[in-house]
Amino acid sequence: MSGVFIISRYGQNSAILRAYKVFLCALRQHKVLAMNKTAKSFGIVTSFAVLTRAISFIFKIWMSRALGAETVGLYQIAMSVMMMLFTLTSGAPTVLSRKIAEASSTGDVKRQNALTTASLLLGLIISLVLCGLMFGLHSQLGFLFSDERCLPIFLIMLPTLITSTLYASFRSWFWGRKNFLAFSSTELLDEIVKIILSVVFAGGLVTFISGAQGIALAMTISDALCVIVLALLFFISGGRLAKPKGYKEIITRTVPLSATRIITSLAASLTAIIIPQMLVKSGMSVSAATAEYGRVAGMALPLIMAPIMLVSSLSVVLIPDIAELRAKGDMQKVRKKISNAMTFAVLIASVFFVIYLPLGRQIGTMFFGDEHAGTLVSNCSVMLFPIAISQVTSPMLNSLGKEKNTFVISLVGALVTLPCIFFLPQVAGIYSMAIASGLCFTVMSILNVIVLKKEVGHFADVKKFAKTLGFAIPLAVLGLFSSRLLGRVTSDLVTTIVLAVFLCFFLFIFISAFDIADITGYIRLLRPTAAASKSKRGNKRRKRLKT
Repeated sequence: MSGVFIISRYGQNSAILRAYKVFLCALRQHKVLAMNKTAKSFGIVTSFAVLTRAISFIFKIWMSRALGAETVGLYQIAMSVMMMLFTLTSGAPTVLSRKIAEASSTGDVKRQNALTTASLLLGLIISLVLCGLMFGLHSQLGFLFSDERCLPIFLIMLPTLITSTLYASFRSWFWGRKNFLAFSSTELLDEIVKIILSVVFAGGLVTFISGAQGIALAMTISDALCVIVLALLFFISGGRLAKPKGYKEIITRTVPLSATRIITSLAASLTAIIIPQMLVKSGMSVSAATAEYGRVAGMALPLIMAPIMLVSSLSVVLIPDIAELRAKGDMQKVRKKISNAMTFAVLIASVFFVIYLPLGRQIGTMFFGDEHAGTLVSNCSVMLFPIAISQVTSPMLNSLGKEKNTFVISLVGALVTLPCIFFLPQVAGIYSMAIASGLCFTVMSILNVIVLKKEVGHFADVKKFAKTLGFAIPLAVLGLFSSRLLGRVTSDLVTTIVLAVFLCFFLFIFISAFDIADITGYIRLLRPTAAASKSKRGNKRRKRLKT
């Protein structure tokens, strides 16, 4: 409308009209470059995340086949307690990334270094105190584990509490500054080193340690090496240790966030303790109960959570952007970014739901050699939707400074799981763990969306979500019947490949036809040459307008 006004007021050949066209071209070019910058960052984070998770997934396959479900269960139980301790020190780095992003918007490098130093010191002090307490009281820690064999594994990996805390603070500095290459590549390095050392220690190449204890030792050593590498990158990239400042604002925001993580890890630890005990009470042996827990925690859940890394990658990229936009007061762009993230999360969940529901058994058998684990994946695939929405909305709340809300929501989510893990195992068996997790994520997703809407206004495109679910669910059910028919005449591998291709193809056709998402547009944005070619076209257009 403004262009029509200018033409009618000044004429088609006026200098004002030419200037207006130049302005529009520059605005479009700015939007294209901004989109490509986000797409490039997302591509970097996703590429490294996919590679890291793929290597980790292959490692879990090796663990399950070479060491067995019982060993996997022992490692996962010890790890759940370890993660609970890590939550006490991991809150400050998460707050740090947002504070670094806010300081970056004003170019305040001195504040960035001061906040980073404060986060490092806080984490180091807390982790040292916790390690001292755990080692000093190690003879009385047996109550933390449903199987006494987990205690030595836990003590071996306990030093990672210190190294992981330092590691998280350094990574948060890169995260806040949007240096996603260093942020993501170090995680890949950590995984590769851990796997190599695990094969050496747990695979029997070293005789003094084996099994889950060997994996724990590999984790401890790899974590220490990666902290050294990340610290070197920090100083090479211009980071410096400075007089620490901002303790109060870090602690104020860290306390509710750490409490949130504590609740989440405490719920996981309680699940690791109570579920096997309840299964034993229902008639299982200790070894069988541990193996059942290992199938869920070490096989089925990692497979279900694998696609969520795409959602997490997008959240990683958007959190600094949203923090900056919030600091500038541009809430319209904040709503747009959150809406796009929600749509992306639902699409990712839909794609893998359509694959997992009909093909979970075949995938579990091929990857883990365990048909029961694959059946768990198929029956629990509906969890993908609440998990994806929760994983994209919780970081958005934190990036908006709503850590207290996140804490309350996590507390409510944890509370609703308690009846499930105490009373359902004798009725539903190991599925009680999936029911508890699904209910927790569903409640958290609903509450997250309510708080976000109150904070930023309406942002979710409900019609797109309804269309996607309305097509994905019948398509997955159709795939389930097709897999049973096709499985009678072909192998699991052929069935999986054929159905996965056709199901994804029809889902993508539906998404494009009903304008739910521009898939080809996203792909073009991720190509390395897209930004350069559009930039050249924009420059040529501006030159023509100037002449």
